[in-house]
Amino acid sequence: MAFDPKNAIDAAKDIATHAVEKAADIVEDAGHILKGNVAEGASAIVEDATSIATHAVGKAKEAFTGKDEA
Repeated sequence: MAFDPKNAIDAAKDIATHAVEKAADIVEDAGHILKGNVAEGASAIVEDATSIATHAVGKAKEAFTGKDEA
């Protein structure tokens, strides 16, 4: 399947939306760290950051290959 710019724009919007949602979670997790629960907060931040990266890579791959691997 050929590259479709519309799919790329849609993927970028989806990536940005997901990243903003997870960024809000990261801020909340930082609050846990500030309250003294360092292990839980740090673990959740790593989990959220990994989720952002995994989602972005999957959506970019989908946009460039035209295949949905979900």
